[in-house]
Amino acid sequence: MVKFKLSRFSSRKIKNNSIVAHFKDGLQNSYTKDDTIINGIDEPNGVFLIKSGFVKAYSIASDGQSKLLSIHEAGELIPLPWALDGAHTTGVYYTAMTDVTVLRAPKDKLRSAMTKNRWLFQEILKQAVSVIAVYTQRIQTLENRSARERVIAELIYLAERFGEQQAGATIISVPLTHQDIADCTNMTRETASRAIESLSKTALINQKDHLFIILDLARLQAELENS
Repeated sequence: MVKFKLSRFSSRKIKNNSIVAHFKDGLQNSYTKDDTIINGIDEPNGVFLIKSGFVKAYSIASDGQSKLLSIHEAGELIPLPWALDGAHTTGVYYTAMTDVTVLRAPKDKLRSAMTKNRWLFQEILKQAVSVIAVYTQRIQTLENRSARERVIAELIYLAERFGEQQAGATIISVPLTHQDIADCTNMTRETASRAIESLSKTALINQKDHLFIILDLARLQAELENS
């Protein structure tokens, strides 16, 4: 049996320290797993740069079910639409998925820096494009008919964005529960769990310490294409 070293995948740290320089005077805060960083009611008290860890953005539907909108990692800014002077989007919450460290700075200061620094402007523009791509992917995932297809599509996307190669497998470095998968594929936890278990039984995926391991990414992609 192949053994995987999973501890180093539990949290990513910022890869490009250049963006940290623009937050050097920012207030540093630390959060533990499940702490709310930005609630969905009040206007944010600044722009947050994630230094380490993972943060999920989600909304809550009228029936009380959470809708996982996106996952943010080190080096990304939240809430980006508001940071770019968009209207405050009520109902969107940001919660720590792991231990998280952030730097917080005023929105006006960031926007002023963007007008003076071309590199910073381009970096934030790339992040904005990435946000659009995430929502586009989410729509495409939901277009799949069966629960199994939706789960496969979501795991492939997560592998492309957060995957780490080890021993011929792809480890998704974000710690995810079955409920998280359900929340981003618009199904109940029970339905998501059944789809996940069926993929495990056919040796396509495995899960350890809340980290999904795709044992054969090519087979998983073929499974979706041929469904």
